[in-house]
Amino acid sequence: MATPASAVSGSFDDMDDSFEISFCREKVEAGHKRYLPLFNALKLAEELILDKFREADERAKTYRSRYQNISLGAVLAGLFAVMLGICEIVLPHFWPVVSELRLAVFESAAAVICLALILVGTIGKPKNQWLLARYQAENLRLLKFKTLMDSRLWCEEPEQIDRSGETPPDHVRAEVRDAVRALHGLVYEDVAERAAQGVVPDVSEIHCPDSCHEALQEIIQYYRDKRLATQMDYLAAKSDEEESGGRVWRLATSILFFVSFGLVLFHLPFVTKTDKLKDPNDFKDPYYLLTSLLLLGAALLPAMVAGIRTYRASREFERNALRHRATLHSLEGLNVEMGKAKNLPRKFRIARTCELILEFDSCEFMRLLREVEWYG
Repeated sequence: MATPASAVSGSFDDMDDSFEISFCREKVEAGHKRYLPLFNALKLAEELILDKFREADERAKTYRSRYQNISLGAVLAGLFAVMLGICEIVLPHFWPVVSELRLAVFESAAAVICLALILVGTIGKPKNQWLLARYQAENLRLLKFKTLMDSRLWCEEPEQIDRSGETPPDHVRAEVRDAVRALHGLVYEDVAERAAQGVVPDVSEIHCPDSCHEALQEIIQYYRDKRLATQMDYLAAKSDEEESGGRVWRLATSILFFVSFGLVLFHLPFVTKTDKLKDPNDFKDPYYLLTSLLLLGAALLPAMVAGIRTYRASREFERNALRHRATLHSLEGLNVEMGKAKNLPRKFRIARTCELILEFDSCEFMRLLREVEWYG
């Protein structure tokens, strides 16, 4: 029944249930009551969680882009300043049109830009704002599917009213509203502290009454199609993307390093020819010029390698790729086990384990990025 958003829109959205809600409403109105528990759970999530999730998700995307742009700008400006400083030592000797003063001015400008970007990032804290918003969004996502697994929404009759005059679904609604409010009130220091804590699994028993067997089958089918399929598609795509990015930059650093080493070796045969040059006019000698250019390249390339490594460190390409691939492997195995399971309690225990793994993955992301200096 459930159609992953990735198949419809090309995105990886397991939060928008407009299609599923419309489908379930039609089925319920046609008299198919087995869709009612799923319909009620999805409507509850849409009413209390979806808008807050979208708000947090958009803030996370905005601050992530801002963080990455500022970080990249600071790295490039700093690299440019270092390279100009190196050029300032060599270039004026054999290229008079390039004065040390002119190079010093550009070097200073690059250094000022780098410092300004560092100050903007330090004061604005875009990385902290990104991690806070992402933590809120991912925990709202977890809350949605935790609510879906709440047995109080499965088979309880609305007429079952407690002493306070509320039904079990009313209690679920109040708990979800409180959880959303608590997440909305978090600050970055709360998130940083929680990132250092572990995840406590839910070990409570799962009871699946025979009276709502068909309804629970629909919930499990929705979960596999909407949650697992979407998350596995996302993790596969992101792991490939991060791995490709890491591979490109890793190859670039290796090439630049060995080219720099090669330039050092290549200049050695020319040293004996330039060692006897005493007259300043001899600086125009082709051998001296070539030797100087080789040494300049050998000095500039390691600076470029350092800049690339700083950029890689701020993005954590390889670690993110490994994290995505490990989580994907776990979900794929559990999805297979869920398909083999013959009884509903086992299926729901597997679904609960999937949520636990996704929560672990979210916490690992927070721990990983929390320790990365925003400028690399």
